[in-house]
Amino acid sequence: MKIDRTSMSLVGNVQAANRLKQVAKKTAISGADKMAVSDKAQVFQALLQKAKEISSVREERVQALSEQIKRGEFKVDGQKIADRLFEVCQND
Repeated sequence: MKIDRTSMSLVGNVQAANRLKQVAKKTAISGADKMAVSDKAQVFQALLQKAKEISSVREERVQALSEQIKRGEFKVDGQKIADRLFEVCQND
């Protein structure tokens, strides 16, 4: 049996039309779209909005540290950093 390409494209067109009809039927039945947002998502959205409102750079602190570095007075306290890292790891 030989199948020519013209009949295959017609079959594809019929299948595509049937799919469109099914989608149209489902859309017509469902009516208006509804969306429900969980409580966690609402809390997350509120926190995200507040985070966007907060300045991420504390200009005064950056300026003070820059001045200390320029004067050669900035000292790194390794023990303080290690203690803080340990606290953070313990909380996770």
